[in-house]
Amino acid sequence: MSLVVSSWHDVVGLAEKLSIPMPANRCATEVEYLALWKKCLSADKPAASPTDLLAMAVTGGLLADRMAWVFVGGYQSAIRHTFMHEAFSGWGAFAVSEDRKGQPPLPGVTVHNSAQGDVVSGYKTWVACSDSVEHVVIKAGSGADARYFNIHRTAPGLTVSSKQAVAKLGSFLAEMSQGIAHLQNVAVAQALDNSEVVRFGIRETLYIYCAFCAHAGQFYSNQVDVEVCAELIRRLGALLENLPTDQIGLDELKAVDTAVQKLLGQISPDAAGANWAKDSGLIAMYSPGIQKREMT
Repeated sequence: MSLVVSSWHDVVGLAEKLSIPMPANRCATEVEYLALWKKCLSADKPAASPTDLLAMAVTGGLLADRMAWVFVGGYQSAIRHTFMHEAFSGWGAFAVSEDRKGQPPLPGVTVHNSAQGDVVSGYKTWVACSDSVEHVVIKAGSGADARYFNIHRTAPGLTVSSKQAVAKLGSFLAEMSQGIAHLQNVAVAQALDNSEVVRFGIRETLYIYCAFCAHAGQFYSNQVDVEVCAELIRRLGALLENLPTDQIGLDELKAVDTAVQKLLGQISPDAAGANWAKDSGLIAMYSPGIQKREMT
């Protein structure tokens, strides 16, 4: 499933192809959004190209009635782009964060040998969609020695638990479950190709922007120009296919970011979806980093 956008009509065409109502159904819970996402997307095979992942992010945004699901919609494409040759059944999470505050801190994830081969043990302290993920991509080690493994949720020795403290309304992305992964001698296969990990951050931002532009056109067409949404999706798709490598590309990245922030500002908080006051910061928080970027 690929997507080429020249107008909002192309986005509507994608929605019609996937039988997505315009506007989409409301999804008050993660379970509801996941069910709708799976119904519309066959996402259990490696992505054939970045245009497939653009379509996935746009679809995620069209289905997302709130910013928590906008994040999820873009995040799933970013993970798949980073590990392009991996097959994911359902949602995945990219677990990198480790404990730096505990007294003593929880041990990070390391690889060691056993009679059965390589195993990983330790903790990852932030797992997005912890109630729903079927795969967790784990970073083990640090620096040049870091390795990455795609571990299925049902793997013996892996426990993913949710942090109940963040599940209350009023927290950032409150409707999305967030948790911890505990690994205890989890057997792992060959490490993943990590050549694109360094670009995960910028791709995550751009895919989330894509999902947001689709979301804005889908749910706020009375406040925003849907053709502006479509044009931004087109430009974001071009950036995702060719990340900036020169000043011209960097200028385009900054210009697109400015336009996305302008789109965000056109949505009235009084008419916005659930938890908008905090969750709209999802889009705003990426902008300072983009605007400070310089060619090296």
